[in-house]
Amino acid sequence: MSFSVRRATEEDAAALLDLRRAVFTETDFMLWEPQEFKATEEDERKFIAWLSGKTNNVLLVAKEGADLVGFLGASGGERIRTRHSALIFLGVRREYWSRGVASAMLHEALSWASTAGMLRLELNVHTTNDRAVALYKRFGFQIEGKRRASMLVAGQVRDEYLMSYVADPKFTVLHDA
Repeated sequence: MSFSVRRATEEDAAALLDLRRAVFTETDFMLWEPQEFKATEEDERKFIAWLSGKTNNVLLVAKEGADLVGFLGASGGERIRTRHSALIFLGVRREYWSRGVASAMLHEALSWASTAGMLRLELNVHTTNDRAVALYKRFGFQIEGKRRASMLVAGQVRDEYLMSYVADPKFTVLHDA
């Protein structure tokens, strides 16, 4: 399999919209329920433009041939005190799981973070999503805590881990007592 990872452009709006709809249908691990994701192509174009318009944001897509097969976004903080930190969201088409797509996007995201001056990347992941938790740990993310009963999926309460990657571990000692 040969795929590439690159930054999304506004021209990707229709394909990214289709990809996100598919991912939200294929797994229960995402934030969105398929029926509640009602974005239009114009909404998606604006979303791409918004993420592309700030140095502490990035939106990556993984592409195989003409098809988008994965996405990874990082949305940086809006305030001075949080601009060094970004929230990550990631999705891959089910048929591309375990093929290196998420790893390639995470590698690119960490590379972007180091050049963009981002010190912290964080994400939420279902505690039952063992494959994703293991992937994030391989990339240096650590579990900071558990968000109990944070989601309701198909009538079942689910917990999530808050995981983070800190670019320079010495920053973890800078905290309030």
